[in-house]
Amino acid sequence: MTRPSPSTTHAPTTSTAPRYQRIGFLLALGSAALFSLKGVVVKLGLAQGVGVETLMLWRMGLALPVYLAVGVHSLRQRSPQDRPGLPTFAAAAALGVLSYYVCTWLDFTGMRFISAQLERMVLFTYPILTALLARLLLGERFTRQHVAALVLSYAGVLLVFGAEVRSFGPGAGWGIALVFAAALLFAFYVIYAKPVIGRLGARLFTCVAMAAATVGIALHNVVAITATDQPLASVFSAPAVAAGVVLALVCTVLPSFMLSEAISRIGPSRTSAAGNVGPVVTTVLAVWILHEPFGVAQATGLVLILLGVGMVGRIKKTA
Repeated sequence: MTRPSPSTTHAPTTSTAPRYQRIGFLLALGSAALFSLKGVVVKLGLAQGVGVETLMLWRMGLALPVYLAVGVHSLRQRSPQDRPGLPTFAAAAALGVLSYYVCTWLDFTGMRFISAQLERMVLFTYPILTALLARLLLGERFTRQHVAALVLSYAGVLLVFGAEVRSFGPGAGWGIALVFAAALLFAFYVIYAKPVIGRLGARLFTCVAMAAATVGIALHNVVAITATDQPLASVFSAPAVAAGVVLALVCTVLPSFMLSEAISRIGPSRTSAAGNVGPVVTTVLAVWILHEPFGVAQATGLVLILLGVGMVGRIKKTA
């Protein structure tokens, strides 16, 4: 009995291709929705008195074993000659600390001062920041369409921010500055991670990055607990554990694998397009669960941001 070729075991037949792609699109939508749930869960945790560092520790600590298992399996599949050197692993670790630790801390801390809606809108603009940084750092093309996208998106952000100041007070300025810094640093991460991912592979890169960030977050927690005399039991409180489990498994691990499968089925462009539902999902959940205000300013700002980021996606397709 002959073994079927990989093409016959994994590639969809003509009769199943529409269903195969439809499942891929649903996975892309689902991953975007679950990733977008993060802001709502963080806000709920903060409202229960859970600290930012504790939320980060539970999220990364529970997610890490899954990614480690995947990363070790990926490394074992490589021959010794094909395994990257120490500098590549060090670069991945540094990028992981930047993204999963520093950016996450800025993002979670910023959400203490602004709504989950505005947080998601600001983070959603990172493709525009990535294009701008690529122009400044790498000399890549930055067209008039990019400028229009930048103006549209941040006009939307400023519109929603104006409403936030009236609802959340002057602290909203500090909150949006922290989340914008997270988006800007994440844009740096996107630019510089690409060549490292090319050498390590996405799975192994994620494993190394997550492990390095988790070490940083654990040390941060030790310093925070020591400096503030925070009782260790607070790390294991019911709200902290509940929020951590949802953040790790529902908002991180599950959607990351759904995203990978979606990309394999429908490609990165269509997967990215499906990701545009993220801010909409966050808005709906924030209004429904957190009872955040939603009016003309939020609706108009959301539309402007979606239009701006959508323009960047179309530029990439035609460039």
